[in-house]
Amino acid sequence: MINEATLIVMLIVLFFLIFVSVGYLFFVVIEKLQMTKIKTTVYIFALMIVSFIVSIGIYHFIVGPLVDPAHMQIDNLRNYSFYYVIGWNAYFAVLTTILFLLALGHHVYAVKKERDYFTKQS
Repeated sequence: MINEATLIVMLIVLFFLIFVSVGYLFFVVIEKLQMTKIKTTVYIFALMIVSFIVSIGIYHFIVGPLVDPAHMQIDNLRNYSFYYVIGWNAYFAVLTTILFLLALGHHVYAVKKERDYFTKQS
């Protein structure tokens, strides 16, 4: 049975994963792709805005109906705070997934770029 404490702990874990994925994006872009800190900050800021908008779209059209599939808007259920926490968990899970995929994509691109650079040097 899911209770409110479990949902809050999961929300904290999702926040942590978001921070890790964004921090790893900064690391990959600055260290491996060798961008300046100002360009990296602007790039990551733009990437976060786009990720935020995409995650809102995915949540609104795909995940949101699954969180409350009947759209019943049951008042006595909505009085419990965990009803909203379930939605926040679903939204941040979508955002975390998008950011992890971006970090993975940047890592793969950086490794490929690094491999191509060393191949040209040989």
